[in-house]
Amino acid sequence: MEACGAYVGCATSMTSEIIDTTTYLDVISKFKDLQKNYYVDRGCMILTMNDKFAKRFLEKHANITWTATYNQYAESDVLTAKISVIIFEQPFTVHLHRPLKQVHRWEYENFFGFGGHNAGFSRDRIIITFPVSFDKNIDYEYMLMMGTLIGRVDEDSSRECCTINEKYIKNALKLLVIGGYVKGWNAFNRFKEWFKERGFNIEVDLNDGEMITSFLLEDYIVGE
Repeated sequence: MEACGAYVGCATSMTSEIIDTTTYLDVISKFKDLQKNYYVDRGCMILTMNDKFAKRFLEKHANITWTATYNQYAESDVLTAKISVIIFEQPFTVHLHRPLKQVHRWEYENFFGFGGHNAGFSRDRIIITFPVSFDKNIDYEYMLMMGTLIGRVDEDSSRECCTINEKYIKNALKLLVIGGYVKGWNAFNRFKEWFKERGFNIEVDLNDGEMITSFLLEDYIVGE
């Protein structure tokens, strides 16, 4: 499973009636439906980090810890690090993988997206892998119900808790993939289109590598 990058914008193009009647329960129901149809026990979803984004990432985080580990998909040792992506104010761990050296094996070249005989080889190429399975201890229904108000208590909470806005939708889309709840980028697109049908047009193009990378890694922390 592959994909490429993403900046996101929100525009409402349908009637306010549709927007106003879309509830958190509707979102939870759709989330459950996608999980049911797009989750399998084996494998994991991966994303090739956009090369420009990867270069900036490596320059910004020159001290990040990379450890040589065996990768079953590449069938070779690779350099691995981890970061935490923040979704609904909660950290979700994803793993980053870089080439340790050139390995002339189809599985290795395919995993990193190199050509035959390692054509296009670069030690700066980064592959992101998402969880093989979702954390059953996480109450995702609560997260989707509370949205961006998790951990926040103030006088505006009662009013805002009934609002599905751009920030909420971006977090919901990220949770579906980064939380390990589905195995397939079609699920991400279907969720995005579902929101669009209700008047929330979040533009995230999976064919635009820099866009989807920027979208998923909009808010993250490095280190434990």
